[in-house]
Amino acid sequence: MALTEQERNTLLRELREQEAALREACRAWDQPAPPGAWSVAAIAEHLHKTDAMVRQLLESPALRLDDPASVALTDDELFRRVARRGRAVEAPERLRPAGRWPAEADFRAADTAQRQALYAWIEETPLPLREGRCAHPFLGLLDGYQWLLFLAAHGRRHIAQIKERHVDTREG
Repeated sequence: MALTEQERNTLLRELREQEAALREACRAWDQPAPPGAWSVAAIAEHLHKTDAMVRQLLESPALRLDDPASVALTDDELFRRVARRGRAVEAPERLRPAGRWPAEADFRAADTAQRQALYAWIEETPLPLREGRCAHPFLGLLDGYQWLLFLAAHGRRHIAQIKERHVDTREG
């Protein structure tokens, strides 16, 4: 069964709120990163890569649509666990930043286009995302809807990281 209207609306609201918060956090784009920390540009690139990877996963056979296994977490547990700061998790190599966008405007253009495509896909996909299953390396078995919730929570986690480490001195 396809996503309900409420599920689609929840995903779109959470992802749009996270996107707006990232745009605000990107005001500190040119601030130097503290030693050993990712810059704002690096965090933004990591989030962009993660969004793309999840979308690819959801459209691939990796999302097993005939798996009756139970998911590991409720939606609320997933969101709270992922968004919570405190425990560092090392990103897989393919999701690590490579300095793709030295200028915020270039990142914003690429990310806005990718996000608009993701929103359109969420609005239109007939895939039964609640029935699909794919394991997350740290969180266990998630359904397709939860993978999209993960994106919003993951973004919020990193936006909190930006706020903790990259103070925008222009706000005085």
